[in-house]
Amino acid sequence: MAVFGAEQSQQTKIASRYFDKYYVAVNIGATISTLSISLIETDRHNQISSNDYFYGYLISIIILIGAAILFIIGYRYYIHILPYDTIIMKYIPVLINAFQTRRNYRNNRQTRNRTRGNSLLRNLFINQNTFSEEATMITNEQSLSFLDYANVVNHGNFNNEIINDIKSFQRAIIVFLLLIPYWIIYYQVR
Repeated sequence: MAVFGAEQSQQTKIASRYFDKYYVAVNIGATISTLSISLIETDRHNQISSNDYFYGYLISIIILIGAAILFIIGYRYYIHILPYDTIIMKYIPVLINAFQTRRNYRNNRQTRNRTRGNSLLRNLFINQNTFSEEATMITNEQSLSFLDYANVVNHGNFNNEIINDIKSFQRAIIVFLLLIPYWIIYYQVR
């Protein structure tokens, strides 16, 4: 909502005021919901099987659905900005290209190995340095990560900057995915 709301204003000064109001509204809403929902969920009658948690969650769901409906109703009044060159939009094409390039690389390596196997005896008699070439190729392949196959240097379609951005994006996704079990455990202990 923060990014969406900021995109609705055309001037930076208005966007700055929007963030001030946005954070005040978020904090007021969090305070009201924390106090009111916790009051609703308290067991006032000292019953063993109370439905108070059900009502607390029901109120939260109704308010969430109401907010979503209001958001959808105002759709035609929003300023629509088309998405542009984002890492999220390039993530799947880079993965597909890395997979295809890696598959082609391994297929080519297998055909090279078959032809080298036949010519290995000839090369031994001629004293060519094929063993060092083979070792260099194996070392280069082992140092590549999966996404490096999509790099232009490795016959992929994407430049090094995009590949590095996607690697950073993957690390960020891992951190955010680890936050989910953290908060689940945190709220269970609390």
